[in-house]
Amino acid sequence: MTVQSALAIQKTLVDRAKEHTIAVSATAASGLAQLQSAWARRVGRSRLARSIAHLDDRLLADIGLSAEHLGFAERIARSRVTRYLGSQ
Repeated sequence: MTVQSALAIQKTLVDRAKEHTIAVSATAASGLAQLQSAWARRVGRSRLARSIAHLDDRLLADIGLSAEHLGFAERIARSRVTRYLGSQ
């Protein structure tokens, strides 16, 4: 093996390593972006659920009722919606 061929092989290996590093970095960046997007969606859903619950409570208060005046089915539906929106 000549010095030139050894240098060519070494350059090829270094180039492949750089390409692999770039590909891994891009994959990691993509995963991080997906994670941040999922977190933002979860926070948004939670905020929306709290807002809807607050407005619902305000409407009840406007007509002189409280959450204690709700029926059993309404209380179950509210708790399931809150849990469902909180789990996503």
